[in-house]
Amino acid sequence: MPLGLGKEVLQYMKEIAHAAIDAGADIVVGHGPHYALPAEVYRGRPIFYGLGSFSFHTGHGGRRHDNWVGMMVRVAAGKAGVKAATFQFVRRNDRNETFLCRLADEADALAEVIEASARFGTKLTPENDEVRVGL
Repeated sequence: MPLGLGKEVLQYMKEIAHAAIDAGADIVVGHGPHYALPAEVYRGRPIFYGLGSFSFHTGHGGRRHDNWVGMMVRVAAGKAGVKAATFQFVRRNDRNETFLCRLADEADALAEVIEASARFGTKLTPENDEVRVGL
């Protein structure tokens, strides 16, 4: 199922993320929309504009939504900051339990995130079931 990445990162989101890194943040993780947004590397530090729907597949009034995909980020960091960043797609089952997805099952989602992130000059590399962000 497509991620809905036709929605772009709004200018204010980019400004806030860049300002956070300019102020010393090592990583920025945005959230809000229930679809995954692109990743960007700014000054060597990762920005994830939106992780999509990670934990819930129900909305207001308990209404069930479509089978949204989310992203779980893994970061390796040390005293010098972020050394590596990857993400893996997640979905929910009928009991609303979040589970990790096989990348082979998420080809459309992967293609959309890679394309949208490339617009920021960010290279994403699939590795097994994770996607590495080029820092």
